[in-house]
Amino acid sequence: MHKILGSLLLLLNAVFAGSVTATVDSTEILKGDSVVLTLTVTGKDATQIPSIPEINGQKVLNTQRRMHSNFVHVNGESSMQKTHILMLEFRPDANMSIPSFSVKVDGKLQSTQPLKVTVLKLAKGLKHENRDFSLEMKLEKTKFYLGESIVLKLYFKQRTKLEVLQIDYKPPAFKDFFFKQIGEGKTYKKGAFTIQELNYSLTAKREGNLTLEPASAKIAQRSHQVQKGGWFVDVPKWTSIASSSLGLEVIKPLGKYDIVGKFKLTDKIDLLKVKPNKPVTLRIELLGEGNVEEYNGIKFDIPSVTIYSDDATVESHLVGQKLQSHYQKSFVFISEHSFTIPSKEISVFDYEAKKVKHLKTKAYRIEVEEGTKVAVSNSVHSAKPIDISTPMKQGSSSSSEGLPSFLALFFTFVLGVLATLSLKYISKVILPMWKRKRKSFNGEEAFKILYPKIGESREVEAMVRDLYAIKSGAKGVKIDRERLRKMLKRYHKPQKLGIN
Repeated sequence: MHKILGSLLLLLNAVFAGSVTATVDSTEILKGDSVVLTLTVTGKDATQIPSIPEINGQKVLNTQRRMHSNFVHVNGESSMQKTHILMLEFRPDANMSIPSFSVKVDGKLQSTQPLKVTVLKLAKGLKHENRDFSLEMKLEKTKFYLGESIVLKLYFKQRTKLEVLQIDYKPPAFKDFFFKQIGEGKTYKKGAFTIQELNYSLTAKREGNLTLEPASAKIAQRSHQVQKGGWFVDVPKWTSIASSSLGLEVIKPLGKYDIVGKFKLTDKIDLLKVKPNKPVTLRIELLGEGNVEEYNGIKFDIPSVTIYSDDATVESHLVGQKLQSHYQKSFVFISEHSFTIPSKEISVFDYEAKKVKHLKTKAYRIEVEEGTKVAVSNSVHSAKPIDISTPMKQGSSSSSEGLPSFLALFFTFVLGVLATLSLKYISKVILPMWKRKRKSFNGEEAFKILYPKIGESREVEAMVRDLYAIKSGAKGVKIDRERLRKMLKRYHKPQKLGIN
């Protein structure tokens, strides 16, 4: 009986003795990822862990400290135990051994055990799944044409009942591909698991046999770490996983082409007959299956015609397993003379028919009505020529001839004073007001700001037409300044404009 009690007392003393422990959140990481080292010191007289600026030559990136206290009872005696926790984040660049750390606890020097960390250059070395998590990539097909867009689906699966604190996801490198994430992804449940799905559109940059590198994820779960004294500390438990890599074969299509896929081309003109220097808008749309993100678009060059074009808008979304794209671009043509908008061709390689198809826009003849042409000249011409053969009429000053000379001098002096004051008033008051008024409206800036928005509403289109007419010298066109100010406020910051 005495031996049993003695053994129990020794066990209790061992349990409540001071201790120092070291743990890492993960012993296997990808190159570039960080590791969190946690040092825990527990004891009646536990001193605070000193600052640690580096670990094996690697700079500590972040530091966090925590402190807990609790009462313990041994042999009817109560005492307080303290626990100091120091969390250190650092980034190893190669395999390393974390050295032992020593701290004085309850008058004795206590040391941690060394820890090893393995740094993987690629995610290939990580597990693809375990009983709680998995990461998988699936391709629509592994053999496709250069320029053809395919869909990559990525699935992250986790057991629903787990308490996950954080997921650090790293997508594939995509080094040989143009890529774009499609949508925001979706989350759904299947059996005992929650699945997060991401979709990407991929287009190969070159032909040949290519490899899509793995995606990887680092997951932190809540873990209760038992401390000496019988109480728990919440610490993150990290798990690293990666998908498998995928091999692909990319074939170069035969013939010349602009885009790859299955598309329908439409075009629409707003006016076929206009007044001189009035804009005509042509809208071109491509709708179909494939990727048009890298398409440079068609161009027009018509002699004696001013041509503006906006940036193309491209929208993409998934329909089943296929990427559907909508491409739209607008052109504005302005001329004093009638002209023809020529037909343009877009060559599309149809990967199902395995041949190039040619899509064409329609040609349009634009009739410009005859009207007064605005001549641009640096000279100033009067509205009516002056007939120099007709004698000029005398001004009212001739009436002063019958007045006495001193009155004439007096009136001359008064008129001179008034003229001087008027000139000062005009230069200080009227001229600055006139300059501010001129500065308050800058049609060139307004035209540049509103032109890209010409397709958004009929109101904006009408305003752009009027601004261009004024810019071209047309007379009789009036601008509603309040409407213009509201439009510019909607599409641009007012302080950057000359609009007051």
